Amino acid sequence: MEECKYLNDKYAINKWIFFTFNYPYDFIERCWSDAPMMASHIREKFSSYGGDMNRLYCELDKANSDKLLEWVLDNYNSERKLYGDLD
Repeated sequence: MEECKYLNDKYAINKWIFFTFNYPYDFIERCWSDAPMMASHIREKFSSYGGDMNRLYCELDKANSDKLLEWVLDNYNSERKLYGDLD
């Protein structure tokens, strides 16, 4: 298989897409476990958006969007694999 210079990007995008459709119900509380008041604030916003993950992501500031992305990359593992057993 030829090495792809964007392979890590492809994995990250794939993971994010599957996460947005299949996120765990407590992802906010787990991601912001070190900041319960922030978790509560983000949970309220997310609920007011009707669970629209893309809107939530777009409304987060840089620090919190980075935190969410890092949490997803480190903790979400239910995505469909890109290359079967090669992942």
